[in-house]
Amino acid sequence: MGFARLGYVFLACFAALLYYGSILAPRLQRPWSIIVAVILTLVILASVAWLAINRTSVSLDAWRPFTAPTAALLPVLLYFGIGLAVISLVNAGWSIGQVASGVGHLETQQLIHTGRLVFVRIATVVALIGAIGVTGYGCHEALNPKITNTSVTSSDLPAEFDGFRIALVSDIHVGVGLGRGFVQNLVRLVNDAKPDLIVIAGDLSNGSTQQLGDDLLPLTKLKAEYGVLVTTGNHEFDVNAEAWVAWLNDHGLPVLDNSGVVLTRGAASIDVLGINDLEGTAPLQPDLETAAQRLHDAYGVPVDGAGRFRILIAHEPLQVSDQDDLAAKLGVDLQLSGHTHGGQIWPIQYLVTLQQPALDGTHVLDGVTVVTSRGAGSWGPPIRVGAPPEVPIVTLHRS
Repeated sequence: MGFARLGYVFLACFAALLYYGSILAPRLQRPWSIIVAVILTLVILASVAWLAINRTSVSLDAWRPFTAPTAALLPVLLYFGIGLAVISLVNAGWSIGQVASGVGHLETQQLIHTGRLVFVRIATVVALIGAIGVTGYGCHEALNPKITNTSVTSSDLPAEFDGFRIALVSDIHVGVGLGRGFVQNLVRLVNDAKPDLIVIAGDLSNGSTQQLGDDLLPLTKLKAEYGVLVTTGNHEFDVNAEAWVAWLNDHGLPVLDNSGVVLTRGAASIDVLGINDLEGTAPLQPDLETAAQRLHDAYGVPVDGAGRFRILIAHEPLQVSDQDDLAAKLGVDLQLSGHTHGGQIWPIQYLVTLQQPALDGTHVLDGVTVVTSRGAGSWGPPIRVGAPPEVPIVTLHRS
């Protein structure tokens, strides 16, 4: 069975849990059972309507007053479903315990049964209120990314670059949930941090340049002494990655399309390479070897990076291991990535770790230090629970 079919099976089982937990378990009678069933059906349909809208060419800015709140219904349903599952387990355990205890008196059995029913009804209401409350908290969290600080130390770093600060911006995801206002606040946050270099590590949007280009225009106001460097993420390839690369380059946001630059400070220099996301197809397939060769052709630096401090911008942390650990072989000291969102909505992080070698933070993977950002924005529902949005400021130090 393919992943798509497994997904449909899971969604069907989850919908069944919602109907069972909110109608059958509390033993609602007509007309309340019908009313709740209709409301639940409408909520489920509304919670996924944004997925269909997102695949059209309509203006997402115009639809955002509808798509943002309806997308937020998904985590409400998620947490309500988790609550219903817990209630069902407690109720089942209570029932089994009643049978095992051998309570035989009819009146006593009736009292216990009534107590269980009251528990289920009250707990169901509490679960719904809790789901709405957690989602509301997650909305506030998602709209307020914070600066986080991390340090990377290397003996290969030239002394002139000691204290060099890089802002790692990733996963902005303007689209059905987030728009121009969010990007403006993000730009203000990054500029106030006064980094030396700004890196945008992919997944800027969830739509086409026609739909969302205007929402990203505030990025042209980003300021740093060494400018802004961009790489593609997997969501650029959901629409037209070549159009996004052209749009970014035309707006003064240079894309490292399997290429690199040399940054100079005083008499010293370091390398910055950028490759496309793993989802990339020709002519935008990821190719680190080509990036290193192009850097050599343009600046004369060694292809293998011998004796140099080398940074790689790659959207996904697992790209550090791509092509038989080529990053380490080409002298990459530091990789800057995003993609994971830190899971974005608990407990999704447990699924992310099945696919990626790092969820967030700083790790040494296959001999390369990898800094993975939880991302600044939110895909789909503008909600963050247990994975606060961030813009890491990576400070380089010479050991």
